[in-house]
Amino acid sequence: MTAGIRDRDRRATAPGAGWRAGWGAGFATARWVVPAILLLAIGLRLGLILAFPVMPRADSLWYWIRGREIAQGLGYQEAGFPTTFWPVGYPALLGAATLLFGPSLFGPLLFNLVAQGLTILMILWFARHLDAGEGAARLAALLYAVYPAHIAYSGDTAAEPTSTAIVMAGMALVLKARTRMGWAVPAGLVLGAGVLMRPQMMLLPPLLLVLVWLGGGVRWRRALLLLALVMAGMGAVILPWALRNQAVLGAPVPVSTNGGVALQAGANDLADGGYFKVETSPLWAQVGIPFADRVERQVEIDRRLKRLATDWIGAHPVRWGLLGFRKMALLWWKDSDGFWPLDASHPERGLMWKAMQGIDQLFYMAVLALAVVGTVLAARAAWVGRAGAAMLVAAVMPVFCTALAFGFTGQTRYHYPAMPFVMILAAWVVARWLGEPSRAPAAMPGHGR
Repeated sequence: MTAGIRDRDRRATAPGAGWRAGWGAGFATARWVVPAILLLAIGLRLGLILAFPVMPRADSLWYWIRGREIAQGLGYQEAGFPTTFWPVGYPALLGAATLLFGPSLFGPLLFNLVAQGLTILMILWFARHLDAGEGAARLAALLYAVYPAHIAYSGDTAAEPTSTAIVMAGMALVLKARTRMGWAVPAGLVLGAGVLMRPQMMLLPPLLLVLVWLGGGVRWRRALLLLALVMAGMGAVILPWALRNQAVLGAPVPVSTNGGVALQAGANDLADGGYFKVETSPLWAQVGIPFADRVERQVEIDRRLKRLATDWIGAHPVRWGLLGFRKMALLWWKDSDGFWPLDASHPERGLMWKAMQGIDQLFYMAVLALAVVGTVLAARAAWVGRAGAAMLVAAVMPVFCTALAFGFTGQTRYHYPAMPFVMILAAWVVARWLGEPSRAPAAMPGHGR
């Protein structure tokens, strides 16, 4: 008994014991913590919006204008011509915000706040459902609440906040459908809405379900049925838009006509793996269509750019492959895009924005490093069938974004939808260090239930 008391006292006075005690007795259990995290997140974002209002520029301005035109009954058009160059989902959402709240930025920014609040709730849901532990779930939510880059996005009419919340909700429904197949079609409907904002998300369900199957969450026949139902739900959302495009553009474009631009940006003689504007480069001459006709002839331009890109890849496969690795590195190299609209709208605060970018970069690199450790731990757990294997699901979106960067470009903002899951993985690692074990079974949750 005496030895046991000495051992307990030794643990109580060990370095970090106070942190661990506070973790278990307060942060991981107190009822006030989650509401406080939500209030902190909304407060920081609302404070930035009010203190430093942003005037939309570039893509954000284009989205806002199109949304207001939709609200006016003009349809989805540009310069009098029907368009589907950018995905319709976010402009349609901005159109709804305009109808509800008028032509100001109030409605779009309110939707941003709601979306980021929902993202925090989805972080909590995923971390709990993957059995990371309540403390890890709350820490992940806290990390996201104070994440500078995503706070910065709150004041702009960018599609990332709302599209990320919608896609996370769809992924959550897919996981629920593993044990209750009735959730499969609703999951597809929600993911279909996400695809109308981010077309590349059409490729996400197969990757997610393959990982779930490999982890032992479902048998392969059930996984195939689940995938078929999810894709059917997605198709029910996408098909009407494709039919509209057939009617007004003469081609059944599933979502948008910017796929050629995106592919060719990362597959040409001038590409460096990052942002590339073909329309301002000498390569535009290869398209053979005047830039002034880009809206009216967008379907034809899309096809020509795709052909140029695939021809270049076929002629330079090794160069394209090596460039792909550079794109993946560029995707994760920095984390500052969210501050550009703030800097452009308030250039007099340039030093402050640079300081915030520096703070954000340090924060970002720390959570990213922890998330890499978490992914390795989860992969090892899955390999040997130990607790923690389910956390591999949190790595799906980071892996997916990395694969997309290899094929297209490694622009910084393209890792936006992965960051909530990066927070989950990072928080799980910290929680393990603080003594909160993963409660995951040896296989993915849902197996054998």
